[in-house]
Amino acid sequence: MDITTVFALKSDDVDTLQHFTDVLHLLHHRNKNQHRRSVWWRHFSMFRKRLKQVVLALRSLRATPTTHLARTKKRVEDERIKTILEQSLVVWRDVLVPKWQHAFSQVVADGRFSVLGLVLLGILAEACRLLAITAAFDDLGQEEVEKVLEQFAAEEGVQAGCTLDEDLGEVLTRTSEVVDPRVRSGAARVQTTTERSVAPDIDKKALVPTRVSRTGPTAVSGSSSASKIISGLRTEKKKKKAKKGDAIDDLFGGLG
Repeated sequence: MDITTVFALKSDDVDTLQHFTDVLHLLHHRNKNQHRRSVWWRHFSMFRKRLKQVVLALRSLRATPTTHLARTKKRVEDERIKTILEQSLVVWRDVLVPKWQHAFSQVVADGRFSVLGLVLLGILAEACRLLAITAAFDDLGQEEVEKVLEQFAAEEGVQAGCTLDEDLGEVLTRTSEVVDPRVRSGAARVQTTTERSVAPDIDKKALVPTRVSRTGPTAVSGSSSASKIISGLRTEKKKKKAKKGDAIDDLFGGLG
């Protein structure tokens, strides 16, 4: 916490704090009978008194003595006031401000006196900004974030160290091999045969080759052999029909 910024406050900032003290005094005078038994009233009274003490201390530090003896006494008194003021602001940062913020937030959440709670929160926020307490909170938050990041980095480093001892195997690379075209043709033939064996039965009529007119002795021999086969099939059909007719005749002939 940089206390030097508090000691070097401008006169306008000190006047602003004095204005906040006057407003708190008026609120205390107006609402004492109504809210003095409330829980948040105790925190409000403490905030009003503490802020008044800080303003008086800053006023005394900015005072200008007129005599040499007064200036000598003021040097000693200023050192004591600075020490007390620094200790007081540390207590503000570590203990009081979180309690005051929680108490005033409860007043806002109540709903009936939300306007009063918002005024108290606004005065508290502006007073903390002028007294460098908000900057101290920002520094503390940054330190906490850095601690968490360091802890996270340490955990990641330990996990990385554990994984280095594990057996991850070997990386295999594919080599481009030159395949003989005869081997490829053999594989293609095997594939076609398997496709033919798996394929469903095809209509036999589609497999019958169409007749093509040819000239020469081979065409004549082919036509003569085909005519012989057809005539043989016809004679077999006739024999079967004749056998069936003979059996029926014998059956009815016995009755006659």
